Amino acid sequence: MPTAERFRLPPVLTASTWGNLWGAAWERAKQARGVATADDGTVAPVMTNREALALIAALRVVAAMTSEGFPLWYQFAAVAYGWNPTTDTFDVSQKQADRLYPADDATELQLAMQRLTTALDRERSDVDARLELDDNGFFDILVQGDVRRALLEDGATVAFKIPVPSCKDPKTGRPTGKPQRDPKTGKWTCEPVLVDDPVTAVGKPLTRLIVFAGVVAGIVLITRSARRRRARRRR
Repeated sequence: MPTAERFRLPPVLTASTWGNLWGAAWERAKQARGVATADDGTVAPVMTNREALALIAALRVVAAMTSEGFPLWYQFAAVAYGWNPTTDTFDVSQKQADRLYPADDATELQLAMQRLTTALDRERSDVDARLELDDNGFFDILVQGDVRRALLEDGATVAFKIPVPSCKDPKTGRPTGKPQRDPKTGKWTCEPVLVDDPVTAVGKPLTRLIVFAGVVAGIVLITRSARRRRARRRR
């Protein structure tokens, strides 16, 4: 499915006031995917987890300008990654990104956005109402790390399922072939294989995760170098 279909929100949202911006965001999301009804009967626009995460991240940036803040941003973000206290796992796969954000949580997110934009109009009406949505933020390891750290501070134990450089066979689920990036979008053209995060202890820094990712990449580079050396010997 083309990236444009996977992410249907505009990259930038602007309006004359912050309150109008909330309304504009609602309408654009509604136009893209329609609305869903929560268990309490409240209606909210339908978004994918990837779209919801982009909105959450953008709101977090502007929330820093207010006394209201966005204290539950990481809880909303954790929902997008499929986390709950039972699984204790983040799913950062393309499949999870494309799943729909739960209707009940979408309703709460819209209410949080309404409160925040009201505070912005009250406290920072001098700032242009603007939100920049990163369509690739769902896959950003720094974003994932921020969410994980915030949950850890609440006493949660959070593990990742992180991608490694190999495509997943859609039938067997086994690694097959090297992942490629679309030259136009820079996005992966296949669903990557996922492995459990080796960083499971509370309080371990994100650098451990980055180091692990580097080790995986190093294995690939070492394998390539060995192949090149063997090829030169044959000449």
